[in-house]
Amino acid sequence: MITRRKVTIAPEQLRYIKLFQDMLGVSPRDVVEDKEENRLIFVVEKGDLGRAVGRGGRKLKAMKRFLKGDLDYDIEVVEFDDSPEGFIANLLSPARVQKVKIVHQDDGITAIAYVLDEDKSLAIGRNGRRIKRTRLLAKRWYDIDNVKIATWVPHDSR
Repeated sequence: MITRRKVTIAPEQLRYIKLFQDMLGVSPRDVVEDKEENRLIFVVEKGDLGRAVGRGGRKLKAMKRFLKGDLDYDIEVVEFDDSPEGFIANLLSPARVQKVKIVHQDDGITAIAYVLDEDKSLAIGRNGRRIKRTRLLAKRWYDIDNVKIATWVPHDSR
């Protein structure tokens, strides 16, 4: 059984959270500044993703335009889940995750996300951005050391 970690918000992150609240009308649960990938990743409560992004991504696009001059970051929004399996599936979206298996090994905890074969590259993302995001937030929220993508084989007993 994996328990959720206590996540600490730094003062700079509070500024991003306030801006997100003011612009999108949703209170994010967390924000991660990923300097390596030049992005801010906001984590919203379950059910708040649609409200945060807006119809056709309208609200999120407006926030990106507003920040373009001040902060040259891409903005991503993901939906939280109380289970590590559900959270990992959300992080890999829009890839269709069929199952997430948590494996405890000597070198740490690994999550294996099983996706349809045609969604494997979608789960990894361009230049590995989506899998990097998944690993970063799985570690931050659930202390999962690694996330791997595997191809789902129907009627598989994994």
